[in-house]
Amino acid sequence: MALGNARARKEAAELEIRQLLAYAREFHGDRPYKLEPLAEASGMSVSGIRTAYKDSELDAVTRQVGRKPDSRRTRPPADKGRS
Repeated sequence: MALGNARARKEAAELEIRQLLAYAREFHGDRPYKLEPLAEASGMSVSGIRTAYKDSELDAVTRQVGRKPDSRRTRPPADKGRS
């Protein structure tokens, strides 16, 4: 049971990170947060930041902030293994 609880917390933290990355990259007009500081803060690579979030995270952030993204940057598709 403890492992299941830890896994749920880990998945929630990973989701929060993906949503924060979507916010940082898509909701800051012409000056989105730069990839390098986001990579360092998240423990990901710069290339990982580019594909870290997908439409579902972007849609969740859109609902949370109550507005559409400033732009739709061209991003490669995220891992299909993540839901």
